Amino acid sequence: MSEIPSQRDEGTVLLLILGLVTVVALLVSVVTDVSALYLERRTLVSAVDGAALAGAQKVSEERVYTEGLPAEGPVLLSPAAAEAAAREYLLSSDIDLSQVHVEATATTVTVSVASRYRLPVASVVTAGTSGSVTVSASATARTAVVP
Repeated sequence: MSEIPSQRDEGTVLLLILGLVTVVALLVSVVTDVSALYLERRTLVSAVDGAALAGAQKVSEERVYTEGLPAEGPVLLSPAAAEAAAREYLLSSDIDLSQVHVEATATTVTVSVASRYRLPVASVVTAGTSGSVTVSASATARTAVVP
């Protein structure tokens, strides 16, 4: 004998499929936003790393030519030239310099940057600034010139 399904069971599969589609759509949107955020952070890390290295190459040439190389320890940097080189590198990398902090000492250069990033899916779904996050990166480089 075949049983007749009760009317309470009709449409149950449709609800399960709609629930599954909703969960899959949420997972895809989260993965999309997290991947985009990761790529943005990698871009910032690469830019600040290059800027710190560019600044660390700005040895104080005047001091080297007048005083010679130091007997021990690293060759000193020109802090002003190191900061300018780091900022120039970031400018060529299309980084907004309003959120950049460059600190140069006689032996090290530290570059920090922070920026607001609009998430591709969350910014469409939500209104206002709730679809954006702050991404930051920093790097420090030391002069490698040691006699």
